[in-house]
Amino acid sequence: MKKFYIIGMWIFTMVLLAGCSKFEPKEDAISVDKKGKITRVFADEFLDESGQPYDVAEIQDMMERELGQYNRKFGVDHVLLEECLVEDGILTIRITCDEAKYYMDYCSYYNDDFATEEDDVEFFVGTLGEAGDYDFDASFVDTAGTSVDGSQILSGGSGNVVILNEPVLVATPGAIQYVSDNVEILGKKQARVIPGEELKRAYIIYK
Repeated sequence: MKKFYIIGMWIFTMVLLAGCSKFEPKEDAISVDKKGKITRVFADEFLDESGQPYDVAEIQDMMERELGQYNRKFGVDHVLLEECLVEDGILTIRITCDEAKYYMDYCSYYNDDFATEEDDVEFFVGTLGEAGDYDFDASFVDTAGTSVDGSQILSGGSGNVVILNEPVLVATPGAIQYVSDNVEILGKKQARVIPGEELKRAYIIYK
């Protein structure tokens, strides 16, 4: 009997680990968990503008110093470097942010010296009820590709939304229900913001 109990516990553990699988995209991406924590992945070819390989140790050291300076103003580490590596010719940098506001604030902090106002990163995650500052002035479709009016989505009242203006892969904790027309649905919980000539607000509504 004890043997079957141990086997059962092993299977249960494997299921839990599978459910907590690491978010490992091979492209620029953002993942949101149920508590609103953000994982941002930056992925690029492992060559600089001169065609030479990046120094991974140098990049990691630079990121750690930069994040240390950023977090120092809070006295708490709200943004962390989780990974900096090269695999299959792709340099991947993975950071985690406690909340959407820290992601936007960090991007602003990092871009201050060279970005224009038009380059400002915009990112929101929360319930539809909490998204009152956004007008949802966009064309929407459901998972079947049927057009849906933004006011109809808002009148439903329930649901969550990711609002952003970066052309990235997005992974949500719940099933996607609607997206704006500049978003491509890739799966039950994944979508990609379609690149454009300018940063345009994109909406992903999920359960």
